[in-house]
Amino acid sequence: MDLPKYAVTTIFILITNFYTTGILLGHSMNKIALYPSSTHLLPGGRAPFTLIEKRHLRMLKESLTNGTPFALCMINESEELNELKQIPAIATLCEVINFDQNDSGLLSIVVEGTQKIRLSGISVDNDGLMQGDATLYPNWQSAPLAQADQELAEKLKLFYQTMPEIGALYPAPLWGDVSWVCQRWIEVLPLEAHYKQLLIAQDTAKLTTRFLHKLFHSPEN
Repeated sequence: MDLPKYAVTTIFILITNFYTTGILLGHSMNKIALYPSSTHLLPGGRAPFTLIEKRHLRMLKESLTNGTPFALCMINESEELNELKQIPAIATLCEVINFDQNDSGLLSIVVEGTQKIRLSGISVDNDGLMQGDATLYPNWQSAPLAQADQELAEKLKLFYQTMPEIGALYPAPLWGDVSWVCQRWIEVLPLEAHYKQLLIAQDTAKLTTRFLHKLFHSPEN
């Protein structure tokens, strides 16, 4: 999916005219293991991963043993994991819903996003596993998809038809929930992480719906 330059301009215009920050829930957590990835995940989303490095295998083992989540952090595709200078503030707690050993003998997992968090500090363990100090950040509440926004769900259905490996992750998609639909779009759109952070920092999906309508009706599309 090609993202026209017009879309980036649009998001700046919308953010300038319609920017509100989210409200912290104010509940601090213990340190959370962090998994930076260019595969982006938000609450209600699902994604497969293959774990190779020992630090991430330890992360998974401790998560399953202790019944604690870890957090997926957004990075851009161009960023190297071992050369990260910073991590975006908003990450997503996730839980493992399936795991298996692939044909290469590597461990493959499927995770589901459950809750947004805001990171306030990061430390690195001896083996390179990142740990974050986190505060719960409010998830978008479920809301009916308005008739004027039906296009967003229909286009997402078409996208999943062209990417069946993603569509198969959702046996019961919530097409009638505007928050669910918008978050699935944010996950798959080829926007840089800092643009996505501006969208998910909002209290609701309202800004994302406006952005998506502008994007789908831009002259380049």
